[in-house]
Amino acid sequence: MPRCVRLLAAIVALTILAMPAAHAADEPAAPAAAKAGVSVFDAPQAQLMQQLLMQQVILQAAAGRMDVAEKLLRNAVDKADIPPATTLYNLACVQCARGNTDAAFNSLTAAVAAGFDDADTLARDPDLQPLRQSPRFEAIASNVKQRARIAQEKRRQEGPLPKPRRVKDGVAEVAEGNTLWVPPLSRFLVAHEFPPADPQVEITTQQGPVGDLLRQWRKEGTAAGLHGILYDNHDDDHSNMDYGWFPELTRVEYADVVKRTTTSMHPVGELHRGLQLLFVHNAPLIGNASVAQIRGAFSWSMPRLAMANANSMGLLADQYANNLLYFYPEHRDHDPEADNGLGDIYPANVPYLITSQGSSGSDRAFMNAVASTIAAFRPDTQKFLVEKRLLVPTVQMIFRRSRKPIAGREDELSGKAHPPVFDAATLDVERMVKMAHDLKADEVPPLVRLKVEEEDVGRPGIDYFEAGPTERMFDTISAVARTARSARFRRRMVVSVADTKDPNGRPLSFTWRLLHGDEARVQIKPLDPQGTRAEIFIDWHPRGVYPGSDLPSSRVDVGVFADNGATLSAPAFLTWYFPANEQRTYEDVPATAAPDRKDAINGDSPRRIVSIQRLPAGEKASYVDWMIVTPADWTDSYRYDERGTLLGWTRTRGDTTEEFTPDGLLVVKADDQGQPIETREVGYRREQLEANALPVLRAVKNSLPPGGG
Repeated sequence: MPRCVRLLAAIVALTILAMPAAHAADEPAAPAAAKAGVSVFDAPQAQLMQQLLMQQVILQAAAGRMDVAEKLLRNAVDKADIPPATTLYNLACVQCARGNTDAAFNSLTAAVAAGFDDADTLARDPDLQPLRQSPRFEAIASNVKQRARIAQEKRRQEGPLPKPRRVKDGVAEVAEGNTLWVPPLSRFLVAHEFPPADPQVEITTQQGPVGDLLRQWRKEGTAAGLHGILYDNHDDDHSNMDYGWFPELTRVEYADVVKRTTTSMHPVGELHRGLQLLFVHNAPLIGNASVAQIRGAFSWSMPRLAMANANSMGLLADQYANNLLYFYPEHRDHDPEADNGLGDIYPANVPYLITSQGSSGSDRAFMNAVASTIAAFRPDTQKFLVEKRLLVPTVQMIFRRSRKPIAGREDELSGKAHPPVFDAATLDVERMVKMAHDLKADEVPPLVRLKVEEEDVGRPGIDYFEAGPTERMFDTISAVARTARSARFRRRMVVSVADTKDPNGRPLSFTWRLLHGDEARVQIKPLDPQGTRAEIFIDWHPRGVYPGSDLPSSRVDVGVFADNGATLSAPAFLTWYFPANEQRTYEDVPATAAPDRKDAINGDSPRRIVSIQRLPAGEKASYVDWMIVTPADWTDSYRYDERGTLLGWTRTRGDTTEEFTPDGLLVVKADDQGQPIETREVGYRREQLEANALPVLRAVKNSLPPGGG
């Protein structure tokens, strides 16, 4: 397989690619506009097509089918749907590997003409070794070096950002000239230039105590206001905030070419609508999309849709660390069962966005509250927050600590302050703006950075049977999430926040708290006096109502807070999702099987799995997000010898039973004592049996020679 044939970026999860357009949370979706022309906004789809093409090329090359790999690349060049430079370069590599040097030279020459300028790759690529002795290669290499120097000088002169577009009449447009697609980041950078602040423009027109305070502070010169702050409505103006209350706020508008463009790289297909993942602006921003994802009988809120994909969560984390905050409704993802809801079905908790209780329009009150809060910061504090990229973590801290149910430090460190979804009835905007106005620049708390140093890792096909995904959901700067797939009773992790630095150099201490879950099933052990590292044990949690919420859920939340001696930070979250479609039975390990082992939480004997029954995944009491956990329809019963050693398990599906070895091999034939003499490897895949039906997990059996395994 040629080494130069390379996958340029991570392939987007197929479950995400399959999702249809977003719907208003309580209205049908409008038809998508037809694509017209080619622009910078077509770059995400072109990049995705390049990635998928290279995935297929790599698979064919690895299987020795170089002729098929070459045909795939030739077809892509002929269709011209993808920028051809890299495709032509990889075509040259494949042709070189097949011994067709003349064709390889022609393709390489065409790649350079199409814009290939990676001189370092060309110089080192071993797949092009058969070409290097030819004068033709020297000429090509010289041409590429010259192109590389020109490109480098152009980048040096133009800088890393697109040319800013002037804000006009309170509108910041996203258009061709001020937008740049950055392939390694898989997002657009958008640059705006703001006119000087007009002192005649009011800080707010809202009435009541909050408006009065903002106007008083503006008169005193102690409120920064909202000049230079953006508002991005990402639902086609379906549910705008009351931006008329904030005359200084600048509205983001998308050019027609953006609205015409779609991409499968985005979970809902439309660049300007739905979950906002693709745009990073050069100014602080608040935004919203009051839409939900609808697929047949199933629906997802935008936050839950993002949580199903690690790449999406990485992009949301980048927004958090770059002064961008979006608001979305929970739309049926956090509703009482009595109201025909499923309870709290979020698989994770994150500080990157604000999710409102309700559907369309439920996010408006929160946006108005946050806009007022940002306006209330003192000018030097707001400037400091923007420069240090701490605006959103600080807003999250203020928002969570200022809500009506929160009274004092213990509440601020409890699950009461940090649910995944917030009710507008708990907002105390006057309290928020006062806390913001009182915050001094040298008291600003840090962004808490998490890092998993150690953790128990299950073995696929033995400890769990999911088709592909591990227990890891995502690892991001301030949120780590896992899915409890393994049959083990207890999970252990060592987590560090040592990378957290106070923006003013203040010494930090950290507090770890169980925010949501069963205290009898979780233990958190700080490993140093400052709490920069903690060892965490989490036992299996069945679905239930746990402290921190009045809704049934299948999630455990651990929060960690930084304290710089003046201000408590927003939390970082470690969360575990326990699939509710698994009815598990555990038992104490007999003392004879583990005489020296003790339970790390309560001193009892350790526990071992007895059985796992897979329940219907779409029912209320056993609902799971099938984009994270593939439903299955079997029961596994585990067998042990007298010393506690696992002998294997029996799988029952209807009237059918199968035996498995401790290594996850299917027993095809056993001797008179039940010992396997012939086994098969078993893999697992996800199958969609009917349109708009839940997928199912199926075993794929591969023969091994007798005695194999």
